[in-house]
Amino acid sequence: MQKVHFIQQEARRQGKRVCLVDIDFKNMSQAAFWQVMRMFKIPDVDVLEQIYGGATVRPAPNNEGSATITFSTGVAQGSIMSAQLFKKFINALLRMLTVTGQNEDISHVLQISKDQKGDNQQDDNDCQFNNIEFIDYISIFPNTPEGMQKLRNVVQEFTAWCGMQINVKKMRLLVVDNDKRRREQEPAPLLTINGETLQVMNFNDACRYLGYWGTGNGDTKATEEVVRQKIIAVRDMIKCHPLTPELATAKKKVTVWESSAS
Repeated sequence: MQKVHFIQQEARRQGKRVCLVDIDFKNMSQAAFWQVMRMFKIPDVDVLEQIYGGATVRPAPNNEGSATITFSTGVAQGSIMSAQLFKKFINALLRMLTVTGQNEDISHVLQISKDQKGDNQQDDNDCQFNNIEFIDYISIFPNTPEGMQKLRNVVQEFTAWCGMQINVKKMRLLVVDNDKRRREQEPAPLLTINGETLQVMNFNDACRYLGYWGTGNGDTKATEEVVRQKIIAVRDMIKCHPLTPELATAKKKVTVWESSAS
């Protein structure tokens, strides 16, 4: 999340244009997942495959009349391993995007100083990335509409191979450009993925990304306003409640006692 805001802020500061697309995935194929893990030489893949192959779930009330359901997609919800397993899988796509960027010269093209690179980055090429991943989202940063199209083709090729679906409704195209005249003369490119047109985010309109609300110019003050409005709504709901906090607590205790007594 911090890197996304950093790209937005640097594009404004340097007066450059950067395209940004957020991609949300769903229904990861487990068969493709095991294959990717074996390609990366991950140990004990057979054990994980057996665990997932034998996992079932039953809807409530979980008795003989409830159907037993097995899953062939996704990772186990709530499992401590799930986030790490998905990262191993999506890393295959990130490598494809990185190699394509290196071969085709597709990156954010911003000038990053040595102080901004950090201790783990050694040369100028280290900062010329074109993708960032967070949980089940990835963001891609091409320097041209043509570059965006090529990266989009890589994503489509990967999802077609593994059967993973793209949640187009959650995808947005954003052009980070602080030059108003250039924005008017060069509107956002029209992009499609899987036959659906990507929604273009207006420069000053806030949208939700990874739980935060922010605009295309990197302003996240909208998050503060969203939180403020929710607090006001809860406050007003409490004010309109027919019981005082003391009476509500007492009523809850009586209800619990009656339930236990019966």
